[in-house]
Amino acid sequence: MSAAPSPKPPAPERPRPSLRDTFREFLLIGLTSFGGGRSAYFQDAFVKKRKWVTEEEFLEAIAVSQILPGPNIGNLAAYLGQRLRGGQGAIVAVLCLTLPGAISILGLAWLYFNGMPASVSEPIGRGVSAAAAGLSAAAVWRLRGGAANWPGYAIVGVTFVLFGLLHWSIFLVLALVLPLSFLVARQKR
Repeated sequence: MSAAPSPKPPAPERPRPSLRDTFREFLLIGLTSFGGGRSAYFQDAFVKKRKWVTEEEFLEAIAVSQILPGPNIGNLAAYLGQRLRGGQGAIVAVLCLTLPGAISILGLAWLYFNGMPASVSEPIGRGVSAAAAGLSAAAVWRLRGGAANWPGYAIVGVTFVLFGLLHWSIFLVLALVLPLSFLVARQKR
């Protein structure tokens, strides 16, 4: 006769932020970040500092945001905002994340089309591109803990080779790696 496994203790209650706190955090991220690195800012603010979501919930949010159509970071903001404060939170999150960047780009576009010399605009573009690439690499490095096992790394490697080097269709690559990813996730549990 084997002993039945003991049930998991209930998870401790996490604080639910106010709409004002949600506004402040998303606006701060919207004002101080850009590009693919924003997910690292979300992880730092919502998982590590505020503990509003768990690491597992955050990785789930990233996965859902990548599956949905549209920009991943906007989807991630909407998902997290909805999880934290419902529909109002989703709206606040998306607006606070997107408006600062949109206003900045419109301002730069206005300057560019109204005589900004190429000697000024080209270095700005190169600097922004380099910063975005660096932030994306930093985000991947920070999130690596969610796939910190050899099967996860193998799937990443296969995806990179098939899509990045061999230029397979994204649909074909997804048809191959998604079942493998589900299998790895299921065995991990």
